[in-house]
Amino acid sequence: MSKLFRSLDWLIVLPVSILSIMSVITLFGFNMSNIPMVSQFLITKHIISIVLGFVFAMIISQIDYRSFTTLVQPLFFTIIGFLILVLIFGNRVNGAKSWIDIGYFNFQPAEFAKAVVVIIIAQYFSRYHHKLNSFGYIILSLIPVLAIIFFILLQPDFGSAIIVILVWLGMLIFGGVRIKHILILGFIGILIFISLWLWGFKDYQKDRILTFLNPTTDPLGSGYNSVQSVKSVISGGITGVRDQVVAVPEIHTDFIFSGFAQQWGLLGISIYFIIIILMISRMIYIALNSQDSFPKMIVLGVILCIVVQLTINVGMNLGIMPITGVPLPFMSYGGSSMVLYWILIGFILSVQNYQLSKGTIFMKDSQDIFV
Repeated sequence: MSKLFRSLDWLIVLPVSILSIMSVITLFGFNMSNIPMVSQFLITKHIISIVLGFVFAMIISQIDYRSFTTLVQPLFFTIIGFLILVLIFGNRVNGAKSWIDIGYFNFQPAEFAKAVVVIIIAQYFSRYHHKLNSFGYIILSLIPVLAIIFFILLQPDFGSAIIVILVWLGMLIFGGVRIKHILILGFIGILIFISLWLWGFKDYQKDRILTFLNPTTDPLGSGYNSVQSVKSVISGGITGVRDQVVAVPEIHTDFIFSGFAQQWGLLGISIYFIIIILMISRMIYIALNSQDSFPKMIVLGVILCIVVQLTINVGMNLGIMPITGVPLPFMSYGGSSMVLYWILIGFILSVQNYQLSKGTIFMKDSQDIFV
């Protein structure tokens, strides 16, 4: 056990642990403010999720990241299997069939699909990085991602689908793809959005997008969550308020940022972002010191998962992005989300532990996509 803790990169583990503790304190604050949905039982489940996530991260940290390449196909077919199972046996909540009841917890496969996509794309781009100047190879990398997104959209869970595609796109851009190919993908993306608007989006999803453009058009209907969230953020002031004064729906999950801002104020928000920046800075340092493209792509994928999800969540809490039902990394209540992000931290710890170990295969600088 002592050997395990000595091998950990505490510049990664400590920030995540602090954020997790802050999330527990925030939920306790909601409970003390008599918010009905935040019970002692819910807080206990949240703490168990943190502990479980930490255990998974410790286990993964002791696994050589190079072995992940042999797990690409099993991981892909496993996550597809779970995404199909949730459509058959899942519980429908707020119009989405995204959770499988496993007793004490609800398991959300779409969350873990993000980790699977990171490994799949990291392995693909590190193997074929010298061929990414070919549009065909770019499309090939998209096929498993689209398969995962297809089943996520059937739930439907547009928030998770958006994150998955943006993580793929971010890894592609930093992987050295040509600008003209990015423009082509952007054009295709616009066509897909238009098609979804005409034939895919449900009315409530269109309302969310229209509300994003002007929340005040329906402040008591589709714009209610957005308006209340912004009021909650503003009401926190510099140091926060002890009692909840603005009611925000789903304040413990999707809108925890607004409740956190109200409870902790600008000071608490600043602490949160400083910790995130320090953690990501350390991840970038680990990536830059990796001498192979595969670990670099893994770290890049983890950073993108965190940054993309954080940006979407904070954006919708501030009323500058559509409401998509995306939790705030390391803060929101939700066992699957919390465990997922600890698993991603496990990936980083594995890279840090084994990047210079015996048997590492280094690529030449001329082949490395980051040079």
